[in-house]
Amino acid sequence: MNVVISTPQKADTFCAMFHHMKAFTEHVNVMFESDHMFLQSMDSAHVSVFEYNLPGVWFDKYEHSHGSAIPLGLNSTLLFKILNTRDKTQTITLVFDPENNDKLYISFTSDNKAVFDKHFELPLMDLEYELMSIPVMDCDAEFSVPSGTFASLVGQLKMFGDTIDIECSEEKIEMNSLSEGLGKMSVNINIEDLDSYAINEGEVMKLSFSLTMLNNICAFSKVAKDMEIKLIKNYPMKIIYSLDSTLEDAKMTFYLAPKINDD
Repeated sequence: MNVVISTPQKADTFCAMFHHMKAFTEHVNVMFESDHMFLQSMDSAHVSVFEYNLPGVWFDKYEHSHGSAIPLGLNSTLLFKILNTRDKTQTITLVFDPENNDKLYISFTSDNKAVFDKHFELPLMDLEYELMSIPVMDCDAEFSVPSGTFASLVGQLKMFGDTIDIECSEEKIEMNSLSEGLGKMSVNINIEDLDSYAINEGEVMKLSFSLTMLNNICAFSKVAKDMEIKLIKNYPMKIIYSLDSTLEDAKMTFYLAPKINDD
């Protein structure tokens, strides 16, 4: 297996995809299929599930001669440390040799003589993880919002509590956070200010989620200009970062379970 990312923007995106993964899981299985890269994992508290999908054509080179999928069990903290050493001008090369199947070889190279090449050997591990089949469901409400704006709001709401209460109607979206001693923060989003918004006719939705987990998801906001948020009553929130406007399947998807409201 030989995978190359030479386009600077894509190389930056690839590094950003793994930058905050350690906040969710210590280890992850990255699957290199014949025509795409895929991973699915769950956080340690079993509150969220995340999936990454990158078609082979997204990469500048994607060579896969193995007869079947190549599962690479990686330590997310160590992977972050390696990717964090890359200079902005450097090309990323990932090599897996079946004859030396206990390592992933990672190289950062550049034509810039002032930037020195770097080479790493990342130890691999056998991880037992059964992929979950997540059904496609029609959502009750969905909207698109600038990633940075939403991430900033979530970070501010987190200062006032551990839970975000989201209410969606045909007129507006309201987000609240409150706790005893810290007060309350409310955010009203006029639907006319959104790029896209859809909700079932006459629907009023009220859902609550962990602000800590949502804040961790929003930490990836730099990978995409906008994020899609899809809501279904009593089901996980679905958040999608689209990684390439020309490739629908190039995306990061997060599922965050709602908090149970006794009321």
